[in-house]
Amino acid sequence: MIPSQSVLLPFDKVTGYIDDALLALGLHTEARTSFITYWLPDLSKHAFIALRFLPQDEYEKAAPLNITPIPEVVTRVFMLFRGVEESQIELWNDAMDMERMDASVWKNIVGIDEAKVHDKSLFRVLEWGGVGVKWVAYVMLCDGEVL
Repeated sequence: MIPSQSVLLPFDKVTGYIDDALLALGLHTEARTSFITYWLPDLSKHAFIALRFLPQDEYEKAAPLNITPIPEVVTRVFMLFRGVEESQIELWNDAMDMERMDASVWKNIVGIDEAKVHDKSLFRVLEWGGVGVKWVAYVMLCDGEVL
């Protein structure tokens, strides 16, 4: 996870933000509620959380999905998150900037076709998941030298 592809939120804003993002990604009420309920115990361990939703094409490369018969619409929502210590917040400036953007920005990042996601005449599949990232390593370079 890197700050430029993530959003950093205080815990008290996380559930509302995730709900808004999942709504923009086309998840119905029960799916959004199940997603948040599942991840809430892990998220609640942290005062600040950095999170991102993976683009579907990136996730497909890591975890191919084969379904028979082939669905007309596949929506795969996968969230990466990690706790951020208050002393590390300044390292996440780009992610703090993303907090100011509407959570619907994830619709374009993930690659959702909103019309198809909501078309009940189509055979649709929804998969949601995530993972908590335990550590992140940063290497800073200056003129080719590791700092």
